[in-house]
Amino acid sequence: MRLSSKSQYGLKACYILALHYPARCVSASSLEKEIAVSGKYIEKIMRMLAGKGIVAAERGVSGGYKLTRAPKDITIGDIARALEDNMEIVDCISFCCPNCATGDVWRKLYDGINAVLDSMTLQSMIDDYGTEGICKCRHSA
Repeated sequence: MRLSSKSQYGLKACYILALHYPARCVSASSLEKEIAVSGKYIEKIMRMLAGKGIVAAERGVSGGYKLTRAPKDITIGDIARALEDNMEIVDCISFCCPNCATGDVWRKLYDGINAVLDSMTLQSMIDDYGTEGICKCRHSA
């Protein structure tokens, strides 16, 4: 299973916003430079996160993006599910009968992944990595 780059860049963007919470907004151009991703792509990601109530956009000279809640109240699972269409790894998680052996494997994996992601918050990332936690490398496929 591989998550899309939206989750990778969205988590980096939220981490940066968490580092500045609640003091100030971070501009899209600052996020673009810090994360090393195109402006159009970061705007798309931020719109998705705003649609799920994780970030808010503010207009004006000192505008940009900010978190809607404290970093301790936003899980990595919140961010990933906002960007990955609920992260269902196979179709049968939602529709398979309860006695299906293969469906049970996928449900347990899905539940485990979500449990790990929900056990971490933006604040726990800051506590573990501080301001040095942003990887600026680009990996080729």
